Amino acid sequence: MLIVVCVSRFLPTVFAVAALFMYGLACFWQWTQLPATRWSWSAQSLRVDVYGRMTLTNTFGQTWSFSVRGDSVVHPACIVLHLGDLALTVEGNQTHDIEPLPFLSRFCMPKRLLILPDQADAQTLKALRVWLKWGLQ
Repeated sequence: MLIVVCVSRFLPTVFAVAALFMYGLACFWQWTQLPATRWSWSAQSLRVDVYGRMTLTNTFGQTWSFSVRGDSVVHPACIVLHLGDLALTVEGNQTHDIEPLPFLSRFCMPKRLLILPDQADAQTLKALRVWLKWGLQ
């Protein structure tokens, strides 16, 4: 409320309306990001196999197999995985390609995965960093 009063009082009307509109858009975007952990495609677990493929289990219990692209980024503060070759794993360790998804689902499917230091223990993150640095070569 204080932002609305300050902006409307000290700025010309056109700038105040534009600033409040941008503030509203930012608030709306942040509000849409809150339930992200409950989305059906949000990651619940991540595993690496001996062949360099990773599997991700989502909230519905579906297991997605994918390869990690070489442009993934490893920082001390975070890891950004760029996903490639996404396939749904069915029982019996068989995989099949993704069927064409509706536009919204295709838009919302993850293409990158951000892993922060507080999302796993230090030893696991260190092992993942080493695997990403040396295992992908």
